[in-house]
Amino acid sequence: MDFFDWKIELADGLKPYTDIENKRMAILTTVDDEIHMILEFDENNHLVMHPRWNINIILLGEKHLKLTTNS
Repeated sequence: MDFFDWKIELADGLKPYTDIENKRMAILTTVDDEIHMILEFDENNHLVMHPRWNINIILLGEKHLKLTTNS
């Protein structure tokens, strides 16, 4: 999926909720019972990641991420 100028791949079992106006995205489980990560852009348009302990962030290239869980 695209999140502004970033490409983000999500593992099965994860789904995004995007707030375009505030440039934020929450990554939850598909059953909406647990937040795994929040992504947002700061005032300088840098991507800021707020991961929880059970998420893996894999950098696949420039502005290209893959998110998986430890489960």
